[in-house]
Amino acid sequence: MINNAEKYIKELKAQVPSLTPEEVSAKIEELTQKRIAEIRSTPTEVEIKGTTYYLSNDGDDTNDGKSPETAWKTIAKLNASKEIMAEGDGVMFRRGDLFRGTVSSAAGVTYSAYGEGDKPKIYVWDKNSADPALWKKTDVEGVWEYAEAYDIDIGAIIFDDTSYARKVYQSNEPDGRWLDFRAKREFHDYHDLVDDLSFWHSSQDSQGEEKTGKLYLRCNAGNPGEIYKDIEMNKKEAGIRVGGNGIHIDNLCIAHAGIHGIASGKRDGLLVTNCEIKWTGGTIQCPIRGYGTRSWPTPFGNAIEIYGEARNYTVDNCYIWQAYDAGVTHQGPSKGDLDVDNVNYINNVITDCVYAVEIFYGEAPAGEECTRCMKNTRVENNILRRGGGFGHDARPDEGVTALIRNGGILKNTIDYTVTNNIFDRSRERIVSAHNDGGSKAQYFDNIFVQNKGGKYVSRLGRDFMYTENLAEEIKETNTETGSEYVFVDEIGY
Repeated sequence: MINNAEKYIKELKAQVPSLTPEEVSAKIEELTQKRIAEIRSTPTEVEIKGTTYYLSNDGDDTNDGKSPETAWKTIAKLNASKEIMAEGDGVMFRRGDLFRGTVSSAAGVTYSAYGEGDKPKIYVWDKNSADPALWKKTDVEGVWEYAEAYDIDIGAIIFDDTSYARKVYQSNEPDGRWLDFRAKREFHDYHDLVDDLSFWHSSQDSQGEEKTGKLYLRCNAGNPGEIYKDIEMNKKEAGIRVGGNGIHIDNLCIAHAGIHGIASGKRDGLLVTNCEIKWTGGTIQCPIRGYGTRSWPTPFGNAIEIYGEARNYTVDNCYIWQAYDAGVTHQGPSKGDLDVDNVNYINNVITDCVYAVEIFYGEAPAGEECTRCMKNTRVENNILRRGGGFGHDARPDEGVTALIRNGGILKNTIDYTVTNNIFDRSRERIVSAHNDGGSKAQYFDNIFVQNKGGKYVSRLGRDFMYTENLAEEIKETNTETGSEYVFVDEIGY
């Protein structure tokens, strides 16, 4: 398939000087919708050299899985058959079908779609919970208890694929108070749920004395199962767990993973193409005081993550939206040898995430003998928009949102380029690059849109604000060439 993302963005960039800010915004919206439609309709063009296995909602787990007519039915059967798969094999999910669970992938295997229609859906949550029988009244007017208890943490509740409830993350303050940390008010249990469409889950990772597994939602309009047609939740599990090198994930729609949509450790050759990944993250990674001096638990969740050394890693032509943390990321611990090489985030649309792109590797502690290097990183031909999303509204720690976060780029960074992208507004910064390594990224021929007086980039301890003299100030840093800066009156979303 011919991908026109580069062409579209270059054409728009050439028009920007002659357009009003309102016209630029309208054209970005039009282009975004065009690219989303293209990504969603991408045909399957993968080549399977070995055995192909099929899954469909009409399948049967007693079948051999080797043809559409003898397809398997469940992800559980697929995972149980992982050991028989070899490099070059393929797994094909039928388009238009919905599969629930977490896929455990095998090294060297391609996971894609067959048939006609929408991309096959892989949802981590157990069921559509828009059933009035699943929601019970409590002794608090407007607060509903979910009928099934879950020890595993729930990170988000999503209504009709369009809206969400804010999760209450409970903090244990040094003075002994328990707070809804984002709202900065007393919070002990569901009796303290006061904001419409907010929820509390007493899971094994939550705070407080009780760990009942019960979930409570404030819904002032009535029984949630009657109000909404579709209710999904982000359960503390991944959509696909990457279990080896050389894995290709293509043309799937992955959602409601409370950890990451696609989760990987140290990998070589992970390729993700033509996928849609949405509504990921929000579950608790570290419990109370589990991270530094925080008094609140630390939630997490990215759409696609490699944690550890990333080599020959590409995310291409994907639509990613509503990730609690990052849309795409490679990151890892600040110790030991590290050789990060050939990472490509290209031709994607990433919207409504706290970070569209996040790279986070810290320098090793002083005195540690090791070699750490990051080279050949490309962020190119992407539409990165609306930094924020449900993670921005729910997370306890504020002020961190950015379309690119270079949170801990190594000082030994070589050939990191950000070229021909659209950066369209963020509730905090467009770019966050706090340390020396982060400032080594080179930006070429991008379009930046932000509100007048808003934050553009934090670099080497300085905030550059989005004002009329921004271009001249940035020019002095020798990090940007050929970009267009568009000023809007307000964030506008």
